[in-house]
Amino acid sequence: GKDAVVIFHLMRAVHAHYCHEMQQKAIESNNDGEEGTESSVMIPRPRVIYFNNEDEFPEVLDLLQDTVGLYDLDMLAFKEGVSFGEGLQYLVERNFAPGKNGLSYYGNNKESLLHLPPPHPLAFILGTRSNDPNAGSQNIYAPSSHYMPPFLRVNPILNWNYGQVWHFLRTFELPYCKLYDDGYTSLGTVKDTMPCPALKKDNDEYWPAYMLRDWDQERAGRISKKKKQQQPKEDSEPKNIEQTVTMSQTSSTVSLPNEQEAKTAKDGSSAHTRTMSSELDTDELSSGVVPATSSEHLPSPRPISVALIVIGDELLKGMTPDSNIISAARALRANNVALARVSIISDDSQEIVEEIQRVTKEVDVVITSGGVGPTHDDVTIKSVAEALGLDMEIHYEMASLLLKKMSNNTEETVQSTTEDDGLLRRMSVGQLKMATLPSKSELKYLTDNPDEWPVLKCDNIFILPGVPTFFEQKIQVLGLFLGEPEEEKQAGLDVDISPSPSQLAKSDTYRIVLSSEEDSIVAALNETVAAHPHVTFGSYPIVDNPEHKTIITLEGRFYNGGYTRSSSRLLDQARINGGDDAGIIFTKQEMDEHLANALEGLKSRLPDESILSIDQGDDLS
Repeated sequence: GKDAVVIFHLMRAVHAHYCHEMQQKAIESNNDGEEGTESSVMIPRPRVIYFNNEDEFPEVLDLLQDTVGLYDLDMLAFKEGVSFGEGLQYLVERNFAPGKNGLSYYGNNKESLLHLPPPHPLAFILGTRSNDPNAGSQNIYAPSSHYMPPFLRVNPILNWNYGQVWHFLRTFELPYCKLYDDGYTSLGTVKDTMPCPALKKDNDEYWPAYMLRDWDQERAGRISKKKKQQQPKEDSEPKNIEQTVTMSQTSSTVSLPNEQEAKTAKDGSSAHTRTMSSELDTDELSSGVVPATSSEHLPSPRPISVALIVIGDELLKGMTPDSNIISAARALRANNVALARVSIISDDSQEIVEEIQRVTKEVDVVITSGGVGPTHDDVTIKSVAEALGLDMEIHYEMASLLLKKMSNNTEETVQSTTEDDGLLRRMSVGQLKMATLPSKSELKYLTDNPDEWPVLKCDNIFILPGVPTFFEQKIQVLGLFLGEPEEEKQAGLDVDISPSPSQLAKSDTYRIVLSSEEDSIVAALNETVAAHPHVTFGSYPIVDNPEHKTIITLEGRFYNGGYTRSSSRLLDQARINGGDDAGIIFTKQEMDEHLANALEGLKSRLPDESILSIDQGDDLS
């Protein structure tokens, strides 16, 4: 791939500089200073390692063969089926000093290895960049992972971005795989790689990789595959690796003996288990939240808390009024879902990422509004991917849906799960962008209407359109989805968000309209609030009505102790402080009793003539 090409040529430059210095030192150390002394300095050939893969692109193999021949490389190639761990273990154990490796490579007696000094430390120069999925927290110099043999990883281009890679290759006119000129931006194998959708022209052709404008789309052409179960290896005749390796003048192909395979497979199996466990932990923590389905973190029923992130420069510039916040607040409140936080931010990817990472630590569910279209300023979806540490990839169910709903051909019958390159070739550039989603994305169909667009969900984030008409439609069904009882949800939908149980149905609300100014009722209101800690009171002055001067609202709190929003974080904190899970949550009947007592207490403290009306509305207009 392109990164390997870059580090190879960087290594060539360092190698040439080193050899030149050695030659100069040899000349200077010779008393006669004859030019011929250069021949006495042994110039090592650059060493490269390659792992054969039956699914390799032929174009990659062509470049590899040309490069080895052109630069006279000392290449060691491992046969198909040799894992990275096995190959690296082989190299680390045999990294003896020059001139001391004869017994290790050509000796027939394995016991002869005991007579050799310990191997020298070994380093591998890698093309890892910080945005690669396997980069983790590596630095430019990084030790190998705990489940690998000990060696040093050297990452010279760790901090390079996509544009710098292509600037280097094109500035120095270095040869690279011709697939990049056909629209491929990241190379895997023939089974999991396709041209980058962001480079598709209006026809079936693609722009070259160096024309990519949105560098976050670099891996958009990589197809995510479900991990297959590992099949046990078949027994085969033992082989003696010492008889098959040639390291001096030609490139070599290595196959590991069964004894070594058994040892490394055993070690690798446990390492693989540890790695998978670590990946699961990382997935859970990457978004800063704990999955809401975990019974460990939800010991008792509770309402869901939500943060709404409204995205759009046009709102911050005053170019259009916002109506999505009020739509969300009403839809969620009607379904006993607590809207705990609202943010309005610009169409800036980094701001969106930071806001998502911040609010996911405080609430159970995040809803975004806006920035999901096909144009350059629609960056919400890729920002969600970055915030959660996920790759962007083609979502074939979404691709099929876009073709079905946005194509002129109403008879389109593409199967939504078919990973078919032909499907993508029929899509426009804008459709391809909208079909490129974070790797864990799901399409949630929240109604029985087949013509309804699904809601896009990624982990605990629901991504809604910003157009008010569409947003209001989606927030209505999403509010029902988040607030409905567990038994109903399990009967109709595949759900991984813990819902509010039926006993947490929304309590009654009361609205008292007064003819008294707000400052005249402060004492009565304060006494009532102190006497009824399980009830939420609101006081709102009215300035444009000659008769109505103040509106007071009463509503039942969800939790004991005066909590104003219902997040698992606050519930966990209550338990840490010695609180008891039992009794924190009230049934609707119990809460309504608290509410009725609070209403009677407030009425008794207010002058009768000041009360104009009492009803169960909550509209302040």
